[in-house]
Amino acid sequence: MSSKFLVPSPRFDDRLMERSRLRPGKGWLAFTIVEAMISTVIVGIMFVAALNTVGASQLTQHKASLVCRSQQLAESLMSEILRQSYKDPDGTPVFGRESNESATPRMSWDDVDDYDGLSESPPATKDGTALTNATGWNRTVKVEWVDAGNPAQVQTVETGVKRVIVTVAYNSVPQATLTTLKTDSQ
Repeated sequence: MSSKFLVPSPRFDDRLMERSRLRPGKGWLAFTIVEAMISTVIVGIMFVAALNTVGASQLTQHKASLVCRSQQLAESLMSEILRQSYKDPDGTPVFGRESNESATPRMSWDDVDDYDGLSESPPATKDGTALTNATGWNRTVKVEWVDAGNPAQVQTVETGVKRVIVTVAYNSVPQATLTTLKTDSQ
């Protein structure tokens, strides 16, 4: 039998210890616990900042969609109002709805001032059909006579000019307001 010298192989622990020792000119080869904690804190702060950015972006998109929807609701009602006559076609000199015009639906409304005081939630079409996806929305209308030379000045008598204000709110927060003038000559 031949005799050989058995050289024990370095154990795993010995290799790990050897790597983690300070080597001249190269510094430490492993992370310390403090470095790992600092890295974790930095990553955590960046993660929170990223989540805040995403949240702010979502909020901005939501607000923009509310403004867009409110503009559509205001414009559709204003368009309906402006298609009406300035004065009642029957010649009735009453400002607002006449006695033969029901509060809802608006099918019998035939002049601009019939819309004064309208408040609907959820918004509906002229025939009274509720608009889809309109829960939480509210539309109000104010019609008033104004001075032809100064439309900011409200009058209590017929002037030949009516100011129509349509306000749209979502969950009681105003989102859009449209204002226009309708004259007797239109």
